[in-house]
Amino acid sequence: MAVSSGEGAQQIQGIETLDTPQVTMTSDDIRIGLVSDCEGSVAPLVAALAAMKEHGCDVIAYAGDILACPFSPDPPGETIGLLRAEASVRAVPGNNDRYLLAWGTPRWQQTLWMRLRRSDPAGAWLDDVAEGQAQVPPDDLAWLRALREEFLIADGVWVCHGMPGNPWNTLWPCSPAYDGNVSESDRQASLRILSQVDAQIVLCGHVPEPREYHDQLPDGRALRIVRAGPRDETRVGYAVLTSRRGSCTVEWGDAAIGRTLT
Repeated sequence: MAVSSGEGAQQIQGIETLDTPQVTMTSDDIRIGLVSDCEGSVAPLVAALAAMKEHGCDVIAYAGDILACPFSPDPPGETIGLLRAEASVRAVPGNNDRYLLAWGTPRWQQTLWMRLRRSDPAGAWLDDVAEGQAQVPPDDLAWLRALREEFLIADGVWVCHGMPGNPWNTLWPCSPAYDGNVSESDRQASLRILSQVDAQIVLCGHVPEPREYHDQLPDGRALRIVRAGPRDETRVGYAVLTSRRGSCTVEWGDAAIGRTLT
């Protein structure tokens, strides 16, 4: 299994993915950590990173919602600084991040359209996005804008926030309250993205549960969806995917908030 070093990108039939030749690891021993949706809270992120480092993860996927929108509970620079300091972390933006990175750019109209088509109404907080973006240090905002929307983190393993092609909704399963706008055509488009990159495992976030879900690709192959799990005031969920001899196992953990990185 090849794991990306995070450098460079290629286009696969319109889907942007990370190149994967720089770091090659045998399938006998590779671990991928997963965390998401800390939403600008530093302590849960620190706890999850510390736990995954203890597991010996070779690479850590952060599956979106790095910050909250419009305002994070902790200074945005602290959260982004943690992620930038960890060489093993590969992050994608979530829907919260998309507002902050898109405001004031040509991407804003498409971002707003994606939110307004969701089945639940948008809140008055949309009026505060500009003020929220101003709290993100310019260098960190540039880093956020440079993130890939979604990508292959290793052979057969896709990282996204909500569902392939759409960080505002999820398929696994759809919520009548929030995902009523997701059509069967949307579902098939997302699954085709995964087929084109030969992905059979999806690491994602957006909603905390179920931690594991199973679907089927258009060609009949099994698709496994993995989430990190819920977060509350005392604990944060994370997952560790281990590949050995062509077989993948996933274990979930809950790290106590208040841990420190070593």
